[in-house]
Amino acid sequence: MKHNKNPGKKNPAKDYLSRYRALQSKCAALERAIRTAIENATNTTVSLKEICVQTSGSGEAMANAVVSAIDATRYLDEERVEAAETMREIMRAIKSVPDEVQQTVLIEKYINGRTLQEIQYDIHYEYRNTRIIHGKALWNVWQYMKKEGLCA
Repeated sequence: MKHNKNPGKKNPAKDYLSRYRALQSKCAALERAIRTAIENATNTTVSLKEICVQTSGSGEAMANAVVSAIDATRYLDEERVEAAETMREIMRAIKSVPDEVQQTVLIEKYINGRTLQEIQYDIHYEYRNTRIIHGKALWNVWQYMKKEGLCA
């Protein structure tokens, strides 16, 4: 059975480090939306009837899809800038951790999105020890956050 020292209390270091992956997920969702909008804008069916050419779908629907793609692209560009700045902030916090194994665990988990089970094999530790390393690394990040005024 797990013992939670602070039931119901969030870990500010986890929240701080998790922002990058959340932004990456948002960017991926926007990229999918852009692809869908472009597909909708370029998906036409042409049929020939005697001398005139007819297309399925209205021009307005195509125009709306193009506008959606352009809007999503602008928003995606803004999100990518925010993700890059967030990455720099998080890497400063990770670099403040004095232990290289702890840094590796944080990078693998919060930048690369791997689980502790996956990470344990790369660092050659048992799962329990990997969790301990992760906990110590989070504590070090929290100390950095307090020092930098990033948390209450």
